[in-house]
Amino acid sequence: MNPIEEQRKLIHQLSALVVESIPVGATSADCRFDYFKGPDGAQSVGTELHYELDGHRVSARLLRRPDRAERPIRLVPQLHALMKAHTGGDWVALRLAITPSGCVSAHFEYS
Repeated sequence: MNPIEEQRKLIHQLSALVVESIPVGATSADCRFDYFKGPDGAQSVGTELHYELDGHRVSARLLRRPDRAERPIRLVPQLHALMKAHTGGDWVALRLAITPSGCVSAHFEYS
């Protein structure tokens, strides 16, 4: 699989997790995944999820999947490593936005 398809697959997995974590009827959602890798190799991923329902912005938590390979703590570092190897970019956060029509956009934040 080429690097862009691998990246797209991981973004799709993360966006599916966001969609599963919001209630039916929500009109949009956005989730920020913060990524940190320390000098000793330790990694952390923070998440902040919001959705809109009946005109109100609501905070929520991502569902915790039983399979550890499908959790952000595994997916986000994989995506970061793929992108860094492919483009050299070293982002610190990924923001996924899901529009009312179901379109997903990804925005990467750099330090």
